[in-house]
Amino acid sequence: MEPMKLKVDTGAVTVEVEDERGERIGQFQLNPADSNILKRYGAVVDFFNGIKPEEGADGEEQIEAMNRLADSVAEQFDFLLGYPVSGELFSRCGPLTVTRSGDFFFEQVLSGVGKLIESVTKKRLDKKMARIRRAVANAPGMGK
Repeated sequence: MEPMKLKVDTGAVTVEVEDERGERIGQFQLNPADSNILKRYGAVVDFFNGIKPEEGADGEEQIEAMNRLADSVAEQFDFLLGYPVSGELFSRCGPLTVTRSGDFFFEQVLSGVGKLIESVTKKRLDKKMARIRRAVANAPGMGK
């Protein structure tokens, strides 16, 4: 007997990641309406805000500390998006690469993901609220 399948619409979208020249450098799946993504996003931001530089590290110790931090950044993005996406996101540009703006590459990606979540969530919420307003306006005793 062939296994049964259930296909559902999760609301996920494919997000293309491009560099400043418009060249594709990766992609990932994002479900900005995931009921848990805001909680995960907050946890990731808290994690990054809590990072403290390792005191007294020099030479090889410093390199090891940076590698541990890069691994932690990758883990946080996998946690945020709910699947192992860090390999794709950071394959061409390491998460701790310093960009022209002086920010780390991962900071730009995290900020962009936050804006995508906010944008799509707002659009979906506005659409849902418009539907609710129409329903209330057409309800008996609620109309004009």
